Amino acid sequence: MPATAPAPEHAEPLLIQVSAFLVFSLTPDTPTTKNETIQMNSEILKVVVLVILILAMPTGLIAVVLGLPGTWFILVASAFYGWLTDFAIITLHLLLGLIALAVVAELLDLTAGLWGARRYGGTKKAMVGTMIGGILGAVALTPMLFGFGSIVGAFFGAFVGAFSMTYLEQRRMDEAMRVGWGALLGRVFAVVFKGAAVVTMIGLDIWAIFFAKGA
Repeated sequence: MPATAPAPEHAEPLLIQVSAFLVFSLTPDTPTTKNETIQMNSEILKVVVLVILILAMPTGLIAVVLGLPGTWFILVASAFYGWLTDFAIITLHLLLGLIALAVVAELLDLTAGLWGARRYGGTKKAMVGTMIGGILGAVALTPMLFGFGSIVGAFFGAFVGAFSMTYLEQRRMDEAMRVGWGALLGRVFAVVFKGAAVVTMIGLDIWAIFFAKGA
């Protein structure tokens, strides 16, 4: 039987192969071989995506401050860089950890205000008021304070929504203040946790890219 050719040890991702094909086919004849062109394009593409990932880190942190899903910015850039490097640097285990952090942070961001209102004695109507108030407040104040108004609006809106619904139900100022305060604390906790999650994701990426090989 004829000997079977051994499989290549490393298959280049499709994006690298396509870019290499285009460069190789459109450039004049040079001593450079096709394999060298593929290798050159591979390294260039890796550097470009690494730069994008590094830029996504502060962008994600700023996005959280502005009330946007900054965790997803970092996660998408990390996944793309991991795929491009065959998950040799940002491994699948690390990527799963980043996904878990992002999902927990976003879920907490959505539900912490509701939990706070409920924890401080709010009813279902107060929880609905917390959610609607947080959304309306964030939208209304987004143009203010250089974009930071969205997070202030989310805090204030959650408080007003929970306070208003509780007062309309019970006609008790002290109870309405208590529930509104709980909604506000929940929102603050969510933003702090989300910021900590983004900082952790950034730290894990930096460690994997620049320090893990020497560890």
